[in-house]
Amino acid sequence: MRDFIILIVIMTSFSMAGLVIPANGSTLNYIHVLFEWEQESGASAYNLQVSQGNNLIIDIEVSSLYFIVDENIDWGNSYSWKVRPNNTDNWIGPNTFSTGSAIADVDVTIHNGNLYSPGLTIFSSFFNYYSAAFDNEGNEVWNTGQSDIVYYNTNYDGKLFGCWLDNDSQNNLPGIEFNLDGEFTWEEPNEEFLHHDLILLPNGNYMGIVEATEIGPIPLGSWTTLFLSLGYDANGVTFEFPWVGDRIVEWNKDTKEVVWSWNMFDHYSMLDYDEIGGTWIEAFTKQRYDWTHVNAFWFANNESAIYISSRHLSRITKISYPSGEIIWNMGHDMPSGDVDFGHELGFSFQHGLQILDNGNIITLDNGNLSETFLGTDFPTTRALEIQVSENQNDLTSSIVWEYSLPEDLFGFASGNVQKLENGNYLITTVGGGGTVLEVTPGN
Repeated sequence: MRDFIILIVIMTSFSMAGLVIPANGSTLNYIHVLFEWEQESGASAYNLQVSQGNNLIIDIEVSSLYFIVDENIDWGNSYSWKVRPNNTDNWIGPNTFSTGSAIADVDVTIHNGNLYSPGLTIFSSFFNYYSAAFDNEGNEVWNTGQSDIVYYNTNYDGKLFGCWLDNDSQNNLPGIEFNLDGEFTWEEPNEEFLHHDLILLPNGNYMGIVEATEIGPIPLGSWTTLFLSLGYDANGVTFEFPWVGDRIVEWNKDTKEVVWSWNMFDHYSMLDYDEIGGTWIEAFTKQRYDWTHVNAFWFANNESAIYISSRHLSRITKISYPSGEIIWNMGHDMPSGDVDFGHELGFSFQHGLQILDNGNIITLDNGNLSETFLGTDFPTTRALEIQVSENQNDLTSSIVWEYSLPEDLFGFASGNVQKLENGNYLITTVGGGGTVLEVTPGN
C-alpha cells in the first residue's frame, strides 16, 4: 500500500497543468479574450501561443497564470491556443474556441484623441434587446449575443446589471446580474415589473425600481372631454383611474425576500402631476396614468441616502436610508409645495443620476418642457452638473456645468450623462438615432 501511495504522488508531480479558459470548444461573445491556465510545478513563466488556422497570431511569454489578448482576434473566426511552462518542452493543449458575430452598428468620429478618456463604452438598446461595448475607434469588442440582455450599469468589479426579455413571464423584463459570457448570476423574483435600474448594495442585497399602482382621480384639464367620452366622472375628485407610481425595493440576496421598500404613494402628493407634457393624453390612450416614472436612482453609502429621479414630476428626491424620510425634493414647483428648492434649474423629464464624491449631481435634462420652463427656441436637452448646498435648513442649488445639445440631438426620452475619471462628460441621447458625445469641462 505504501509503494502504491508513493507511485500516485510521483505520477501527480509529473502531470501537466490544464487550460482553464476559454473552455475547449466554446464560442465567445467578445474579442478581448482572457486566457487562463493552471500552475505547473516548478514553472516561473509560460509561453502562450494563439493560432488562427496555420497562422500564429499571438506568441508571448508571461510570468502569471493569465493573459488578456486585446488585438488580432476578430469576430466570426475559429482559434486554437496552447501554453508551455518554461521548465519543460511539453505543450499544454491545444484547445479551440470561436468568436460569435458583431451585432451593433457604431460610427465614431474622433475630434481630439488626446482628450479622450481611455476605456470602453457600453450601451444597450431596448428596441432590439441587446448590449455591446466598443473602443474609441468604434470597434465592437463585446456583446450579449442572442441572449436579449439589456445592460443597465456596472459596479466596475466585473458585475453587470440589467434585464432580459422573457416573453413567457407576466413581467417580461426581469432584472438580472450577469457576466461577460451572458450567464445570469442573480435574478430578481419578478413578482412586480422592475424597470430602468438594478444595483448591488454594499450589504450584498439588491435594489431596484418596480411599478406600484393605486386608484386616483382624473384631474381637470384639456384632456377632460376625452375621459368623459369614456364614461369617467373626470372631475378631479372621484378616485376612478389607475395611477402608476414606483416603489424602490431591496431584496435579500439569498432568499429574494423584500427586506425594505419605499412607495411613492406614501410620500408624494397626488396634487402633483404633469400638466403640460402630454402624459394625461397618453393615459387616455393606454388607460393608465404613468405618474412618477422613476428612471434612475443612486445609493450613496457615505450618506446612507438614496437619490431618485422622477421623470414625469421633473423632480430629484433625496431619501434617508433606511428610515425612508425625504431629506429634500429638488426641481419643478408643484401645487403640494413639497418641492423645497431648485425651481429655477428648469430641468424637465430628466434621465440618469450620478452622485460625485463632492456631492454634485450629474443628470441629463431631457428638456421636454424647456420651451416653457426655460424659454428655449426648441426643445433642448442639456447635460447638467448640479451643486447642492445643505447648510442646516438652507437648501440651495446651482448649475456648475452644462452642455446644451443642438436641436437635432434633442432626446425626448431615455439618455444619460456620466462624469469620467479625466473630468470629461459622456452624454447619451436618442437624438440622431442614438448618439454618444464625450465633452470636456470646457465644452
